[in-house]
Amino acid sequence: MAKCLILWEMDPAVLPKDPAELLAVFAKLGQITKSNMDSGKVKDWGIFAGGWSGYSIIDEPATETLTRSMQFTPYVKLQVNPVLGINEVMQVMQSMSK
Repeated sequence: MAKCLILWEMDPAVLPKDPAELLAVFAKLGQITKSNMDSGKVKDWGIFAGGWSGYSIIDEPATETLTRSMQFTPYVKLQVNPVLGINEVMQVMQSMSK
């Protein structure tokens, strides 16, 4: 599985201006996020204090990450950053010494 840190940011340019419509979009995105967390593949999720951006940590194959990311289009911009754990880094370091 690929562990990733995803940094996300709402795109105000595509969000509805009508407060009721905006609330409906937020409710939809919130439900998708909750469902993703309940699945167990999204390990952590948070919003930064400014309210328009945040992060999530996932552990899943890259194809699932793409599918999950597309659920938030066009309202959210995502930056997906694959990360390595210490054991993976140590394997790389050991392979370089051969």
